[in-house]
Amino acid sequence: MANHAETTTSGETQFQLLEHQVAGHGGVLRVGEGKVVAKPLIQREQQFYEASAQCAKFKAFIPGYYGTLQQQDGVAGDGSSSTADSSYICLENLTDGYEKPCILDVKIGTRIHDIDASPEKVAKMLGKAQETTTGSLGVRICGMSVQGTTGQARDWFAKLTVETIRDAFAMYFSAAESMVSAEYRRFVIRQFILEVEELAAVIRSVETRMYASSLLFVYDASRARYEQFVSGAPRDNKSDCNDNEYDEDSEEDEGRDGLLDVKAIDFAHSHWVPGQGCDELYLFGLEKLVEILRGLLVEEPAASGE
Repeated sequence: MANHAETTTSGETQFQLLEHQVAGHGGVLRVGEGKVVAKPLIQREQQFYEASAQCAKFKAFIPGYYGTLQQQDGVAGDGSSSTADSSYICLENLTDGYEKPCILDVKIGTRIHDIDASPEKVAKMLGKAQETTTGSLGVRICGMSVQGTTGQARDWFAKLTVETIRDAFAMYFSAAESMVSAEYRRFVIRQFILEVEELAAVIRSVETRMYASSLLFVYDASRARYEQFVSGAPRDNKSDCNDNEYDEDSEEDEGRDGLLDVKAIDFAHSHWVPGQGCDELYLFGLEKLVEILRGLLVEEPAASGE
């Protein structure tokens, strides 16, 4: 696989449709053994990933970027046909290594139209923002996959309101309690709060605009892997997960255990904008998200949503 902005061709590389995609336009492929995913190339998104490589503190909050790839054989690994010579950007697979991944895609920010959107597109996107929690909270759940539940159709998430979105977040964390423990549920929520707050601090210090971008949350609802983590047994080094369950003041990154991760994704409408200050609309969404997550720590867990 190529590094940075290099391009490689597919050759004998095997492709399969990504099993755990919960939102977006589809077409994301799992490459080889699954440590990398190939997403249909959008030039603006590629440019944003490449520019982000120059900012280490921001780069830590986005998936690893491995350049571009051209699929020349015209056939995906599952046997379905695809367009010959399709171009992709290659990214870190954030679910790789998880036994029972629970995934949540959350759109962040109150603005979802790009800087060069037509007047008609702007009007449409403004209307969509006001019809959903994007306009009021800067937070909109696009989809989720939760172990042990039947799931919900995507249009169900679009109908969430300021009053009901907390229940949807509670549904996402339900597997942490039902499949592991109440303690683990609290641990996961606290870790995500810390991660989002750290991202907010970075956003205040950089000059970006990330319209219609999402945060992708992943945690493992595997009791065996959690017990391995608690016991201190050797673990993989999948993700940043500070062990603040046991030491709230710890600043050491000793918990790289692969139990959870959160990254900013989907940059088809994102830009670096030197001289224009931080993205206040995106930051507003992050702050509201932290409020929601903190609220879950003091509320009784909601039903699983089945």
